[in-house]
Amino acid sequence: MKVAVMQPYFFPYSGYFSLIHSVEHFMFFDDVQYLKKSWMSRNRLLNIEKAEPYFIRPSLIKPDYKALFTTVKLDNHDYWKLKLLEQLNGYKNKAPFFYEIRALIEKILEKDYEYLTSFNIESTIEISKALGFTTKFDKYTDYNFWFEQKPEEGDWGRVIAKELNATHYINAQGGESFIFPEPFSNINMKLGFIQPVLKQYNQGNDAFVAGLSIIDMLLFNGFEQTAELISQYDVKWKN
Repeated sequence: MKVAVMQPYFFPYSGYFSLIHSVEHFMFFDDVQYLKKSWMSRNRLLNIEKAEPYFIRPSLIKPDYKALFTTVKLDNHDYWKLKLLEQLNGYKNKAPFFYEIRALIEKILEKDYEYLTSFNIESTIEISKALGFTTKFDKYTDYNFWFEQKPEEGDWGRVIAKELNATHYINAQGGESFIFPEPFSNINMKLGFIQPVLKQYNQGNDAFVAGLSIIDMLLFNGFEQTAELISQYDVKWKN
């Protein structure tokens, strides 16, 4: 069984969904420290006329210093949700799938969530379902894992995957600098790193801005073509 473990992000980019697509079991690693100005609480859409990205974000009750991600609360629900829908209107005259994708985002925003992690997790699952993914989802705090020693940085994925009886563990590209194959080989587990292929698509002007929220790709490509774009990736196996 192929497993991935990843922090829950706010409307993440397509490469995050490529990671989801590459595994049978995807665990949201929610029991971590909250980081300001990270993908945990913001992402980017496109100003089509200027071909420039801008940030979208939820409103938060100011987190405590070094707060756990699971304790960060959403605030001012109506304000930030209405603002996000208003920002989507910038795509109305250029994006061919505007109405069906706006309907999906409205459905996601209908429910009131108390915590940011819950919103990030449920919205990612909703989008994955809309794309036809069959990946099993859960989160770290669903389990009562007990480790004799706290895993070192870079080893959390391996020890979690071992507890889940994984045969393969796939990580995001950024982990290649600090996640090493030997500990995986020692337990007969394959280690791989997702290599998303970020193909260009028509964004309503001559330029292309890569790495935006999945919402941008959906608006211009719809569910079927977005699923096809996401499925175009490689896995770099290290052992």
